[in-house]
Amino acid sequence: MKRALWLLLTAIILPSLAWAHFLIAIPEKGQGYGLRGQELAFMILFGHPFEGILYDLKAPKGYVVTPKNKKDKVSLARITVKDYASGKKRFGYRITYLPTERGDYLLCLEGRPYLNEEEGEVWKDHMKTPFHVQVERGWANLCGFGLEIVPLTRPYGLTVGRVFKGRVLLNGKPAAGITLEIEKFNGFYVPEEKLPLDAYGRVNDPLITLTVTTDEQGYFTIGFSEPGWWAINAAISGGKITYANRTFPLVIRSGMWLYVFPAKPVAPTGFDLRPEER
Repeated sequence: MKRALWLLLTAIILPSLAWAHFLIAIPEKGQGYGLRGQELAFMILFGHPFEGILYDLKAPKGYVVTPKNKKDKVSLARITVKDYASGKKRFGYRITYLPTERGDYLLCLEGRPYLNEEEGEVWKDHMKTPFHVQVERGWANLCGFGLEIVPLTRPYGLTVGRVFKGRVLLNGKPAAGITLEIEKFNGFYVPEEKLPLDAYGRVNDPLITLTVTTDEQGYFTIGFSEPGWWAINAAISGGKITYANRTFPLVIRSGMWLYVFPAKPVAPTGFDLRPEER
C-alpha cells in the first residue's frame, strides 16, 4: 500500500524532464569559501550550466542566511554577459556580500515567474548556494523555501568519489518520488559538435544531465564524477498560473549549488611511523 501511494504521488507531482536551464549562482572566486571581513561576489545568471548557453534573467529576490540563522538583505547590480551560442548579450546580476562572522552562510534566491515557451510552462525558481567562512557552524540552516533541498552531508569540502546525501522537503514534509536533475557548470560555451554523443550520433543527454529520485522519505544520494560546481535541482507541478493573460501549468523548482574538489592523495609529511633501529 505504501509503495502504491508513493507511485501515485510521483505521477501527480512529477513534471516532464526538460528543466536543465537553471538559476546559476556562482561565487567569482573562493570555491565556496570566504573569510570574515572580506567581501565575496556572486554572478547570478540563467541558462544551461553544461553547455554554457545563457538567457536573459529578470531580477530575482535575494537574501543571505547567516550562521546564526538570520536573514541579511542583499542588493543586485545588473550586468551583461555574452551568450556565445547566439552571439547576444544577456542580462544577469552581481551580488556582493561581506561576512562579518565566522560560520556557514546561504545565498538564497527566488526567481520571478518565467515562461518556458518550448515546454508551454511557467517556472518559478528557487536556488541556494552555501559558502563556508572559516569554521563549521550552521551548514544545516535553510532558506525557508516551500520546496527545498536539505543537506544531510556537509555541503562543502566535497571531493570526487565521495557521495552527497540530502532530503527534499515540501512545506516542511518529506517529498517522495521527486526527480532531481544534476548538472555540472563548465563555465564556457560548449558547441553541439563537442557535446558527448551516443551510439547513434545523437547528443547523449543522460551524460549531460543526471537524474535521481527521492525515496519514500524524501531522501536521495548522489556522487560526483568531476571537480567543479554542480547544480542539483528538484521540480514539482504547482497547479495553474496566469501569465500574460493566459493560463499555463506552473512548475515550482528548487535547487542548490555545490563545489566539488579534485580527489588527491595525502601528500607525504615527512613523519616516519617506523621504529628506529638501535
